[in-house]
Amino acid sequence: MKAAIFHGPYNVTSEEVDKPRAGPGEILVKMKACGICGSDLHTYRLGLFREEITKAVPQGRIPGHEFAGDVVEVGEGVEGISVGDRVMALAIGGMAEFVVVTPAILNFTVYKLPPEVSYDEAATLEPLATSLHCTKLGKPANGEQVVVFGAGIIGLGIVQCLKAMGTNLKKLIVADVAENRLEMAKKLGATDVINVSKVNFVEKVTELVGTSTIALIPTLTTPSVDLVYDAVGYIKDNPAPPAIEQALNVVREWGRVVVVGAYEAPVTVDLTGLFAKQVTIQGSYAHDIPDDVHEALELIRDRKVDRNALITQEFPLDQAKEAYDTQDKAGKSVKVIFKT
Repeated sequence: MKAAIFHGPYNVTSEEVDKPRAGPGEILVKMKACGICGSDLHTYRLGLFREEITKAVPQGRIPGHEFAGDVVEVGEGVEGISVGDRVMALAIGGMAEFVVVTPAILNFTVYKLPPEVSYDEAATLEPLATSLHCTKLGKPANGEQVVVFGAGIIGLGIVQCLKAMGTNLKKLIVADVAENRLEMAKKLGATDVINVSKVNFVEKVTELVGTSTIALIPTLTTPSVDLVYDAVGYIKDNPAPPAIEQALNVVREWGRVVVVGAYEAPVTVDLTGLFAKQVTIQGSYAHDIPDDVHEALELIRDRKVDRNALITQEFPLDQAKEAYDTQDKAGKSVKVIFKT
C-alpha cells in the first residue's frame, strides 16, 4: 500500500509499505481523508513528537492522526463496530491507504460518522474537538472582548466554536501574520483582524478595545481584553516575542489566557503582566474523550460550523512532500488533507 514516510526534518517521501491486518481488539480502516496537523509540522520541521504521533514501519515512520474512512476488517473481540462502518478514529499512522486502530473501542478511539458528515469534514473532527476543549476552558461570557492569537486550524476552530456556542462577544479579534488566514477569520465571524507583521499589536488592540486601570496601580492602564487564546505557542527562530508574552501585554487585570499552541523550544518571557495584573493562565491539551469529540461531531452534523471552508488543498499520498510543503506555507494554505 502507499504511505507517507517521515525520515527526518523536511524529509517526507511517498513509498510502498506492507498492508497491515487487524489483530485481536483492532480494526483496519481504509483511509479516505487525513489532515496534516500543526503537530505534524513540528515533526516535519524539527523532528518533534515523532515517537508520539507517527507509527514505526521498516521504511521509517508514518505520520497522521486526523483521519476518517471505512472499516474493512474487524478483529476478534471488537464490539459495536462492523465492516462497512464509516468512522473517524483516534490513532496514528493515518497517512496511508490502510490504518490499524488499536485498541478499537467504540466511542473512545472510534466514532461512527452520521451520513450528514463527509470524510473530509471528519478529517477535521479531531482538531475541532481540540478547539472546542480550549474554547470551553476559557469560559467566554457575553459582552467580553476576546483575542485569538493564531489563525491556523485550531485558532479558526476557536472562532467557529465561539460563534456556535452563541456567546455574544463585544469584540472577537484574531491576530496572525497571514492575510489569507485573517480573511478566513473575518468570514467566520471575527469582528476585527490584526496582521502582527504590519502593525504594533498592542497599540492596535488598545485602539480596538479601549483601556482599563489596574486597581492597585491606578496610574497604569492596560488594554481591556478579557480573554486571550494562544493558538500559536512558539515557533523556533521566530524573532517576535512569544505569543504568551503578547497575550499578557494585552489582557486586562484579572483576565484569562488559555494556551493551546505547542512550543518548539524553551522561551524567555517577561512575566510582569502576569503578577501585576493577576492574570490566570490555563493550559489546554487535546480534548476530553468522548465528550468533546461527540460535541464537535454534532457541531459539524448540525451545520453549526463549516469545516469544508477550512480545507484549502487536497493531495494524493504519492505527493506527500508537496502536501507538507504546502501546509508549511501559512500564506498559501489553511488546512491540507490527503485523499484516497
